[in-house]
Amino acid sequence: MRNSNQNNFDQIVTSRLFAADFAQPQIQDFDFYKSKAITQIQSAIQSISSANSPLEFNSAIAQANAFINAALDYEFICLSEKAVWLDKVAHAVRSQMIEEFA
Repeated sequence: MRNSNQNNFDQIVTSRLFAADFAQPQIQDFDFYKSKAITQIQSAIQSISSANSPLEFNSAIAQANAFINAALDYEFICLSEKAVWLDKVAHAVRSQMIEEFA
């Protein structure tokens, strides 16, 4: 695939075009993405607590679970952190369903 007529720039471009991770995002700041994931989870849990209709309530629960699973899949959180977040979701659901404040 490489041609002797290619200069260094052409070789770099060609190697990137045929790389296995071509057009894939390069994660460079793990802490940044982890904080974004946690912010999304916290926002979804807050939405559970402030839901005013069954549709909003169910959507917020689905969002929270999706954000937690995505954060785990991308390894921004570990299983023990997932358990903590799921407990917070369960507490928010219980608080909203039976208006239990603790």
